[in-house]
Amino acid sequence: MKERVIHTSPNKLIGVYRILLGIIFTLVGSLKLTSNNFQHAWCTQLTEIEIPNCILFFWMIPILEILLGIALILGYLSRIAAITIVPIMMVATKVYLTVGNPEAFIAQPDEAILPPLMIMLAVLILVFGGGSWSVDLKMSYKKWGSGVNLE
Repeated sequence: MKERVIHTSPNKLIGVYRILLGIIFTLVGSLKLTSNNFQHAWCTQLTEIEIPNCILFFWMIPILEILLGIALILGYLSRIAAITIVPIMMVATKVYLTVGNPEAFIAQPDEAILPPLMIMLAVLILVFGGGSWSVDLKMSYKKWGSGVNLE
């Protein structure tokens, strides 16, 4: 099972997508934890969609986003990080479509394009693996030998 999770090809485009998605998740999670404006918007979003145990999600989701972002930047267990991102972004899409309060969306476009775009990137990583420059690729190389080009 572990072999299927870490197996990846040295695809540079997938590597770029993975790193980009990781940077976005790390930054957004960090902003939700440190910026008063983002905390207020995040709290407004959770309140407006009536999430139960709002205070738990207020802290848990940003910390999870940071951890997923770091995992993606490193390319460590990229498929697991990607599959975890999909439900988070599905909820984010629901938030975009149902919350009408403009205070809930600072520094975000009016259209719900970011969550579906992130879902598409996560699905690409889920299908193809971590790609170039990933820990997954290095682990694949050790497992399957010189048949994998690390460039």
